Amino acid sequence: MPEGPRVLQHGTGKLAWVAIQHGADAQTGSLNVLDMETGQNVSHPLPGRPGFFAETTDPGLLLVGLERRLVWFDLRTGECTGEAIEVPADARCIINDGQPVPGGVIFGTKHLEFNLPIAEVYFFEAATKTVRPLFGGQMCSNGKFLQGDVLVDIDSVPKTVTRYVIDGEFRVVSQSPVIAPELLPGFPDGLRPTPDGTSVVIAFYNPEPVADGRALEIRLSDGAILTEWIVPGSPRVTCPEFIEMDGAVKLLLTTAVEGMPETTRQFAPGAGNIYIADTPYRKLPAVPPLVAV
Repeated sequence: MPEGPRVLQHGTGKLAWVAIQHGADAQTGSLNVLDMETGQNVSHPLPGRPGFFAETTDPGLLLVGLERRLVWFDLRTGECTGEAIEVPADARCIINDGQPVPGGVIFGTKHLEFNLPIAEVYFFEAATKTVRPLFGGQMCSNGKFLQGDVLVDIDSVPKTVTRYVIDGEFRVVSQSPVIAPELLPGFPDGLRPTPDGTSVVIAFYNPEPVADGRALEIRLSDGAILTEWIVPGSPRVTCPEFIEMDGAVKLLLTTAVEGMPETTRQFAPGAGNIYIADTPYRKLPAVPPLVAV
């Protein structure tokens, strides 16, 4: 189950992503680095299930959300290093998606059975190497985008895309839906902001026996659907990322095959592949901040 692709800032033409688990019943996953020029992928096994990674100010050193802790992973050695940082999550939850923000990382957890609202959203403060909860009540905390005092956050199972107004301490001042859940074509998963920050592109995981997947560009001001990408032969789309290829801005989409019944796999042969699509954009979004170490 690939998630969280990001173009690496340290290095040229490299894309990293996590495979949360290597099978429906697997308890471990990996961190992967794809050379977009050659197509060669290097997979680094991890001692658990990763939810996200973030680049740091130390080239080659990544912060990885793994199970219920944050670990430092060194791409130069292929090993975890230093002391892990424990996350005070419920034992029935593990870390899921995360987003680097000024001062650290906002990340969430997911309930492993996806049926109890006991997952939470946390802030990792890089300066103090501490983690504190921000708010809870979620089942599967997923894609995030922070712009000024507005945090856009996905909770996949109830299909909510929510706009939170926050203060300087990341406390919630108010919240409102970006779009009605019934308008969405599946479970919202990862997201990325568009270059101007007025919209987000969201990938949709559809567990139903259908052939194609979808990603949507949704305007934040009014929830209008501006663009739709159809992903042929792969209905479980997990996360978008913007890349530059052949002088143009493209949309990269990861998709999942984990746990897919063979009956669905027969007409969804692209499940698990990475897809590239055209976009109307002329520049890439701003890169996320590097996590201070």
